Amino acid sequence: MKVPQIFDRNMKRLAFLDNAVSVGYSLEINSLWTATFTLPADDDKNAYCQPLNFVEIFDGDERIDLFRIIGEDLERSNGATRFYDCEHVLATLLSDVLFQYHQYGGGGIKTADVLNYVLARQTTRNWVLGDCDFKRYFEYNWENSTLLAALFAVPECFDSEYMWTWDTTVYPWTISLVTPSDTMKSEVRYAKNMTSMKKTVDASGIANRIYALGYGEGVNQLTIAGVNGGKPYVEDAMSIQQYGLCSTILVDSRYEVAENLKGYAEQMLAELKNPYVSYEIGAIDLHRLTGDTFSKFRPGEIVRVVDEADGINLRTRIVSVEKSDAQGDPGSVTVTIANKSKDIAGSISELQNRALINETYAQGATNQQIYNFTDNADATHPATLKLYISDSVVRINKMLLNIQFEAFRAYEKAIGGGGGQTTSSGGGQTTSSGGGSTTSSGGGSTTSSGGGTTSSSTSLRSSNTINSSDNGGSGGENHNHGLALIDYNGNIIGGVNFVPSGAHTHPGHTHTVGSHTHSVSAHTHSVSAHTHTVKAHTHTVQDHTHKIEFGINEGARASSATIKVDGVEIPAPASYDNLDIVEYLKTDGGGKIQRNAWHTIQILPNSMSRIVGAVFMQTFCNSRGGGDY
Repeated sequence: MKVPQIFDRNMKRLAFLDNAVSVGYSLEINSLWTATFTLPADDDKNAYCQPLNFVEIFDGDERIDLFRIIGEDLERSNGATRFYDCEHVLATLLSDVLFQYHQYGGGGIKTADVLNYVLARQTTRNWVLGDCDFKRYFEYNWENSTLLAALFAVPECFDSEYMWTWDTTVYPWTISLVTPSDTMKSEVRYAKNMTSMKKTVDASGIANRIYALGYGEGVNQLTIAGVNGGKPYVEDAMSIQQYGLCSTILVDSRYEVAENLKGYAEQMLAELKNPYVSYEIGAIDLHRLTGDTFSKFRPGEIVRVVDEADGINLRTRIVSVEKSDAQGDPGSVTVTIANKSKDIAGSISELQNRALINETYAQGATNQQIYNFTDNADATHPATLKLYISDSVVRINKMLLNIQFEAFRAYEKAIGGGGGQTTSSGGGQTTSSGGGSTTSSGGGSTTSSGGGTTSSSTSLRSSNTINSSDNGGSGGENHNHGLALIDYNGNIIGGVNFVPSGAHTHPGHTHTVGSHTHSVSAHTHSVSAHTHTVKAHTHTVQDHTHKIEFGINEGARASSATIKVDGVEIPAPASYDNLDIVEYLKTDGGGKIQRNAWHTIQILPNSMSRIVGAVFMQTFCNSRGGGDY
């Protein structure tokens, strides 16, 4: 018979506990195993039994497993005794945590990848992944969780049985997630190896309709309706028919993915839809006494229970195996079997633990935001609003667009000239007048000179020698005077009538014009048909600037507009108030509005106009990421 052995935290053997008594253990499926032993208070080996040192427990020559010391009690009655409490070395995963928020899985990430992600966070790599019989692609979210809790949470959303197994004979230790065997490994039969039996039926915890709630709060709390045909619950029709409707609400804020939450609710439904029925069987450990392998009991294995006197013939799975004194009473063992993998107490306790998790799990908050924009626009130049939606937005409850049309607005009248320029006319051009025309003066008129005037002249002499042919005589000052019709500009109209006057001179004299009138008879002016010719030429504008005249100048106002959301034109609305644009926003492969992406709203009015718009958003945002500034 082997005795317990003590190791330090580096797996160095420290001592054999030869005087250990009351060596006991409790092995429960998918739970942390425990063990106990005692030593006399005066045993020198007590010095090695320090907290968190490792102890190897045996049942006879059979190794049960490796544990670590977590508690010590000292009692004095008939001699002093030290009592030691131990937990399986799987508890080393309780000493490391996933601090704050972690998200992993989904897509092409398998269950084994998720388990390795958790195990990679160990400070000391005590555990490595062995076998993994499951290939699921669930997404997982953890926050402020121990590694053991995170690890055990991975298969909780599976809709099939699973079992954790491990091997601590080789370091680093190996943990596996496997499908439990349906092969019957042992039998308990009355009058053979059964010493007692206690049957318990407990219907107090029946639940055949489970409403599941996950991450979030209020209207933004995660439900399974979206992945469950619109129903926020799972139910079992046969259980409802047999026991009536028994509803309960399952709240676990760890779940942020609806598929995972649904799987977990279905697993809980399988456990709670029927009354809890368990058999606590006192048995003789024939394996320990005779070596009969068919009488060896291990949690998770299938056992057949036969009691012909009471008509009992069960084939079910072992939930737990307990032995209080593997040395003093090696043949006495307690085996618990049940109609579910975990008893109802464990399920209730688990739900209570979820409430504790809620205290450290960030829930986020509902936010209301308004984005305003104003711009001039026309049918080809839209007013544009760009919105960025980050991945911190867990849910979008609503997005409403409001639009008003106002008069087009400008703020100046002129701009700079930009410099001089010379342009060519392109050549001469001749245009016709279109023909002559005659216009009437409208009748004659008489005007008064205003009175006579007298003007003085200087001595007047001819300035040129006049030829004899002109005056009929020989040269000198001999000249002729001619009479001519003169216009108002001094131009001669018609010919000149010359009259020979002989040689003479004009001394200085004056002319006096008395008061008189001029009479113009009614007449007409005739303009003959003619043309005007403009020669090829250029115009030169010198370099210059125009001063800007500032001011608010308003123009046209639109009556309607075309609206595009992420490039998609929406149907013409009857009203431009509170337009629901959620369904037009660009989505990802899963049908969700794209996160970590820009979204664009364009307004194209039917004429030049000033657009005043606002977008109202109600969202639920998580409380993760960012710094503390």
